[in-house]
Amino acid sequence: MKNINILAIDPSGYYKNKKATIGVALCRWKNIGKGNIVCSDNLVKVKLMHYVIENEKDLENFYTSLGDILKSGDIYKVVIEDYILYADKVGPQVWQQQPTSKTIGVISYLCNQNNVPYVLQIPALAKRWTNKVLSFPTWGFLIKEKNSFSLGDFKISKYRHAMDAFRHNFYWASKYNKFLKDKDK
Repeated sequence: MKNINILAIDPSGYYKNKKATIGVALCRWKNIGKGNIVCSDNLVKVKLMHYVIENEKDLENFYTSLGDILKSGDIYKVVIEDYILYADKVGPQVWQQQPTSKTIGVISYLCNQNNVPYVLQIPALAKRWTNKVLSFPTWGFLIKEKNSFSLGDFKISKYRHAMDAFRHNFYWASKYNKFLKDKDK
């Protein structure tokens, strides 16, 4: 199978008077679909991005940027971290507008508009891929440097939400590796 680009997004909405961040990880994977174990050798290229959302204009700029990426026709799949309302958070969120859910809706719409398939993944699926697990010798994606880690040219302390997106990207590539093998025959 050829190289495929997977775009993963850790979304947030615009919360009035509160800064939010949207994390994005664009990964080019090789040999996905051959049924082998996905590891750092399969990662051809990674780009981490984070968008600071302080107002509606910032959110519009993110949507424009995402639309441009999707229009390229080079994205195999978009993986979106789903928004889950946990029982212990219900009280504080009663009567709230749920901006993250709205953002996920717009992302889904943009994917549909550009004929790019997408999948929603619950946050817990990515949380198990800690920095220690993603680093050498286990998976080899992260390099430990003194008190921090890096992924390629990216110091992950500056890209927390983008790293969550990377974790979703890696999880999807790993889990669906066999699925892709069967599908692309």
